[in-house]
Amino acid sequence: MSKSWHFGALLALGLASTTARAHAADPESEPRVISGFHALDRPTGMAEAGFGWLTLPGAKVCSQAGCKDGDTSFELDAWQLYRQNVRLAFGAGLLLGLIPTTDAPTRDPMGIERNHSRKYLTLEGMLRYYPYVAEKSEFWVGLTGGLVVVSDRFQVVDVYDKPLLGPSGVTIRTEGGTLGIALGGAYELSQHWSLGGSFRFGNWFLPNKPAQDPLEDKASVSGRNSVFSLGFNVAYRISL
Repeated sequence: MSKSWHFGALLALGLASTTARAHAADPESEPRVISGFHALDRPTGMAEAGFGWLTLPGAKVCSQAGCKDGDTSFELDAWQLYRQNVRLAFGAGLLLGLIPTTDAPTRDPMGIERNHSRKYLTLEGMLRYYPYVAEKSEFWVGLTGGLVVVSDRFQVVDVYDKPLLGPSGVTIRTEGGTLGIALGGAYELSQHWSLGGSFRFGNWFLPNKPAQDPLEDKASVSGRNSVFSLGFNVAYRISL
């Protein structure tokens, strides 16, 4: 019986050694390290910066001389986000509409020539949910809301050798609220970097009565306006 027990023990040790060598020789049998977007199961900080195109298809862009329909602008945007886990992220960011393409003609006072420019600024919070997360790609949907500012600048160009007292221009700022929805996705480039894109639809709620300056210039955009935005971005993330 003692010999039988020793023989069984030796046989078991041999089988265990053979199994261990087989696992070592087969790399696919080793547990795979989780990487990519799958690995974002702990708090992560993210910073995104991008560019795109902003559209206000139904906006009335007005001046003393009349109105034009619709506006578009090149945009820059930046976001700082906190990602709690694989599925949920929230944060805040800004968007700048720097080069609007629509401008209604101004009516200048006699003897004074002016330029008019307009810019858009939004400061918003965002809540994201990621319904699809793969190793190299992911998709998200979100809600946005915050503040919008439309800035109209009337700048004197030439006063025909007349003395000019005070500032050479005036700025009319129109403030309101913004609320919208967004969707987007990203593709991983490396452990910390990714490329992404987003599409946003929202509404700007501006005062119905446009603000006015001493020369009777009025804010060019007012009331409720639907807004579309298509953008592309580069993102950096780091575990906290």
